[in-house]
Amino acid sequence: MVKQASVLWVPAILALALAGSPAAQSATQAEAQAECQSIAQQQTGYNPNAASPAAAPQPQTGGRAKGAAAGAMAGAVKGKSKANQHDYVPDAVAEEYTRSQMQDAAKMGAAAGASKQRQQRRQSGANQQQTQQDQAAAANSYNQAYGSCMAGKGFPGQ
Repeated sequence: MVKQASVLWVPAILALALAGSPAAQSATQAEAQAECQSIAQQQTGYNPNAASPAAAPQPQTGGRAKGAAAGAMAGAVKGKSKANQHDYVPDAVAEEYTRSQMQDAAKMGAAAGASKQRQQRRQSGANQQQTQQDQAAAANSYNQAYGSCMAGKGFPGQ
């Protein structure tokens, strides 16, 4: 009878030894990691494996040139309109007046275009900074949720 009892203990001892083996622990740890990653992602809505959103497009350049061109066109229209109101004005004087109006309007347009471009750059920079802060906060929340889950499963410091 003693021999039969000792035979029954061998499988139980092997099962305990295998449960503590590194291969069994790594399988259990891998399962815990997968489960905790899923839980952390559900809790926070953050997926560390997803590609980060594309960077915001940079504002276009050439604001001064665009403003100057628009101003010059507006000045030309204004100058021609004013010159045509008076029939007795010589053509050379009308052309000089139109050119002067174009130059003045081009200067104002260049200043307005540069101002608009600076404003777009500031806004774009603020948006990018906010996006980076939001991503960092989401990643931090995810890491905390994942770490808490792993510690709860007996794997602290993961």
